[in-house]
Amino acid sequence: MLMILLSVLEDEQRDLVQRIYNENKSFFLRLAAGITGSESLAEEAVSDAFLKISLNIKKISELSCHEMRGFCVVIVKNCSISILRKNKRYVYGTEEMSRDQVADTDDPERTVLKNERNDLIRALLETLSDDDKELVVMRYTYEMSYGEIARVMDISEDAARKRGQRIIERLRASYSEKEVGYGI
Repeated sequence: MLMILLSVLEDEQRDLVQRIYNENKSFFLRLAAGITGSESLAEEAVSDAFLKISLNIKKISELSCHEMRGFCVVIVKNCSISILRKNKRYVYGTEEMSRDQVADTDDPERTVLKNERNDLIRALLETLSDDDKELVVMRYTYEMSYGEIARVMDISEDAARKRGQRIIERLRASYSEKEVGYGI
């Protein structure tokens, strides 16, 4: 399907799709694998994403380089989530635990403490601004480098790194304060 679509694109558009593919394929696969938890689902998501990128290449070609990559990242992310939902492994933003994982939790006290810590971390992340959340997700969920984050957010690499450090320091301080209150 993608090959048929590429054949009807103009040379300039086809070259742009090919360039996006060559420059970002491994990053997009890592991103999709991080979301889907599976290499085969990641490949399916990236294939779907490049189909959508090809369909929207006219709009994408009008974007600046960092906007173009950000746009494509969003497409890959959305395709990955769609694939996950289609395979019924994704429920309201959290992955379901398999029966094996549930059976492995032998110690109820340990499980409760782990859940409390996870709830606390989620609550602390919710206190962040949208830009700070985006940076944390790109860095720790999608494992993007500070250089990649800087390009997507249109800031310098040093600014992205410093901002990331400040966010983590604030989260650690808040976690320490709240952790005492929870008795964790």
